[in-house]
Amino acid sequence: MKILCCVAGFPQEVVEAVQSKPVERFTGSKDSRIIIKRIKEPFNFRDGMAAPFLTDLAREVSELNPRDEIAVVVAYANFDHAGTKAFVRSFFPFALCAPIEPFYPDVAPKNERRRALMEFVGSLEDHVQALVSRARIVRDQLSGQNFSPLLLPLCNFRSDVLSPSISDLYQELGIDNDPAFRLKQAKAALLAAHPIRLEEAKGEKRRRFFEDDRSLCFHSPGSDRHGMARALTEGHNQKCLIGARVRLGGPFDSQFHYDCCDRRGGVDRSYPNCHNEETRPAHADNVNIAPNDYIR
Repeated sequence: MKILCCVAGFPQEVVEAVQSKPVERFTGSKDSRIIIKRIKEPFNFRDGMAAPFLTDLAREVSELNPRDEIAVVVAYANFDHAGTKAFVRSFFPFALCAPIEPFYPDVAPKNERRRALMEFVGSLEDHVQALVSRARIVRDQLSGQNFSPLLLPLCNFRSDVLSPSISDLYQELGIDNDPAFRLKQAKAALLAAHPIRLEEAKGEKRRRFFEDDRSLCFHSPGSDRHGMARALTEGHNQKCLIGARVRLGGPFDSQFHYDCCDRRGGVDRSYPNCHNEETRPAHADNVNIAPNDYIR
């Protein structure tokens, strides 16, 4: 699994110290990339600061084989400023995020600043390693388990509980002491609201499906696989690309999709896709919807 780690909200001194160290000191794996950008005074997140991180993440993702597993984690300076929440929200729902106390380079006396910097970078190593460990736990819950309520598309699966549940996980999973239990708990709650059902079919294998609150049925696709936004074309943006591979920091099958149809038959004329553009299904009687809301 390739680990893509964004480190955000730190001054040039921290950036240089991080870049001088082997990536495996932070992630435990040479097959990793640290994406770090310096922040200038005033030390807080401002509009547009997430864009360079998303660009670099999308570039990394686009260069990988669709079957390669990737994790995306974000360690960010927890500034007491409204811009922090907006910055973190830019990585929803694909990243696993965790706050870190900000580092202010001029706070310590001049003769202690080098030591303070090294201590902070050592602490940053520990925080990122813990975040990567949590991402591996998410992978264990998602990889090879595509038909999970944790992967239902947030826009097109109409539910009062799905989006709030994934949002809560997004906010808490990166710092939770027992992320495996938290994931299992969320999965159980989603299955209670939207249990796995079986088709009422005779003489053939009965497919599993989830049903949303408008009676749209999300069926298992069997062996079919064509659910991914593969490039920044046809209006797709960076989040389309990244969200087609990762949720809550952990990887899933990027080619997985749901075969969907209304319980009453047929489908709507269009559905909002991964960049919120109304898209007509390829067929009149069913629509393919990927976990990131890619429509086919």
